[in-house]
Amino acid sequence: MTSYKNGILIVIALALSAGSATAVQSAKRTVRLLPASAAKNETVLVIVNHEKITEADLARSLAFNAVPEEERARVRQRFLNNLIDTRLIQQFLKSRKTAATKKEIDEQISLLKNQLKPGKIDPEKALAERGFTTELLREQFAVPLAWNHHIQRIATPEYVKKYFAEHRAEFDGTKVRTSQIRIKVVGRDEEAWKAAEARMNSIRQKILDKKISFEDAAREYSEAPSKEQGGDLGWFPYASKMPAVIAREAFRLKVGEMSQPFRTTFGVHLCLVTDRKPGDLSLEDVRDDLLARMREELWNEKAAELRQAATIEWSTEKP
Repeated sequence: MTSYKNGILIVIALALSAGSATAVQSAKRTVRLLPASAAKNETVLVIVNHEKITEADLARSLAFNAVPEEERARVRQRFLNNLIDTRLIQQFLKSRKTAATKKEIDEQISLLKNQLKPGKIDPEKALAERGFTTELLREQFAVPLAWNHHIQRIATPEYVKKYFAEHRAEFDGTKVRTSQIRIKVVGRDEEAWKAAEARMNSIRQKILDKKISFEDAAREYSEAPSKEQGGDLGWFPYASKMPAVIAREAFRLKVGEMSQPFRTTFGVHLCLVTDRKPGDLSLEDVRDDLLARMREELWNEKAAELRQAATIEWSTEKP
């Protein structure tokens, strides 16, 4: 399943400022400049603390992230919510008088344009096709760069050490072996989701009452490919191809502990951790990855906090 970030500009800016070569390469791969129609529609979609977000703003975000036309309806609301969060963060940073310098912004715009040139793409033309003037690019880069300044004030050495201690297993190379039972649910029918959760709770209780083993329950009830292995998903670290929701659940469990039923886009799951191998990576080994995660988490937390006090007026149907 294709996923999109809060905007390729944010990805590139944070990656470059963090000095992460891997993240920069990822950002470069994301810039797939596909044909995009001009976005001229200034229909107001939502007003955030008296500041408008328009159809053109949304179209630029979708086009710049190279979201194919056929997928735009599916991810539209997610991108609009990202634009609301970005506007709230922008307003917060302005209130704190936290801003990027002209030099910082110019450097990021230059880097972005240079990344497009090797593919024989005219940066000015490609960006213009997506509705981006140099001034709009400056506005977009200004937010993540200013956010970095905000994070630098928060992320003291003590704060970073504490964060690593609290999340050590997620970064130090620790691996868990996990089994799962999955009941497939398709669509947004809440009654279907609740029915699946009720069924999973019943299965979970049978396992707790020792009426059936987890392995046998997986073979009998699971609707995932792993049912043939008794639900065994094998070994995996926190950051892997495993869906993030499953990794989060697995890593908070002790060996032999079973989760509560939880939802993913694939359905309702039940997990059991069967073994664990501690990792040995230090804070310095994983600092870039840790700081990147911390930036994203703090962004999401601050945006959620700001939404509580914000005046958000929907000109279209509220999701």
